[in-house]
Parts: sequence; C-alpha cells; structure tokens
Amino acid sequence: MSTTSFNEYRFKGFEYQDQSHKYWDFKDQVNDDESKVLIRINRDNVFSYINYNNGWRNYVLKLDRNHCMFLKNWQYFDGYYGTYVVLDKKYFKVADAKEPFDDMASDGDMETWDDALEIAKEQQKMISEDNLVLVVKN
Repeated sequence: MSTTSFNEYRFKGFEYQDQSHKYWDFKDQVNDDESKVLIRINRDNVFSYINYNNGWRNYVLKLDRNHCMFLKNWQYFDGYYGTYVVLDKKYFKVADAKEPFDDMASDGDMETWDDALEIAKEQQKMISEDNLVLVVKN
C-alpha cells in the first residue's frame, strides 16, 4: 500500500490538504459520514510503548481513572496547535486499565463513540478560517 492510499484510508471523508512539507491542515474535525474524528487531546493523557513484535511505537490514550484506548502509531499526531488523535467508529474500543491512572479523574468524557463525536464537534466550533488544524505528517 502506498503512502497516498494509506492516507486516503486513514483520512477518508476528511477535507485536508498539504500545508507544507511538514504539516497537513484539516478544515473539519469530523469526516463527511461521521465515522472518523480528529480530536485534540492533552499530551499528558497519552503514553507510548514499543511493540517488540514489529518495533513500532504504539500509544495508549487515558480516558479516565479506569479506562483507556489503545492507538496505532498512525492515529497519534503532534500538531502545530496541540496533540491530536484520529479515531474510527468501526474500531472504537474502550479498554479497562490494568491499574488505575492516579493522574486522571474518576469519570471520563469519552466512553462511547457518540461522546467522541460530540467532543470533535465542540472542538470544531472553535476553529475559524484563520486557525485550521495542523498536524505533523508522519
């Protein structure tokens, strides 16, 4: 699979373009059929580990004290204006944490796909024409 076709898969339905050789800019944080979202997150709510089977870095998004979501390395982006994750409704799966995350609140805001969709739509309202979502190409 070429890089172009992979990006067509992971960004399917999003309106995005090359901003520079380093960044993509996204006009919207929800794709056209509401099956994928791009959400800005707090970098402190993510940690990573190396998958020793393939050597890739995988990420874990902490949702609340007792729940998390495992992410592939291509779902996580450092952005010009913050850190972002791309989530897909088809693969949206919340997992129970093995041990509680001491730095997180008891109840999270993103336990279902509808919660994630609502968060992305709320964040979208804050984007103006002059302030697009810029994410680092990886």
